[in-house]
Amino acid sequence: MKEFTLIIPEMMCAHCEKRIREAISSLNGNVISLDLETKIVVAEADVSEEEIIRALDETGYEAQIKN
Repeated sequence: MKEFTLIIPEMMCAHCEKRIREAISSLNGNVISLDLETKIVVAEADVSEEEIIRALDETGYEAQIKN
């Protein structure tokens, strides 16, 4: 699995967390850590950066890969 560190500026609450976890899970991925305060999610999945960004975008959350 490939590890991604994502910045999701609109992530603010438990509902956001649930939807983001579901989006990543839909890609057969896992959330390793999620911090609402810093807006950073670390996840792993066997997909490309574009696929994980698209899945989150379709859920309503704009995400960026943190380098």
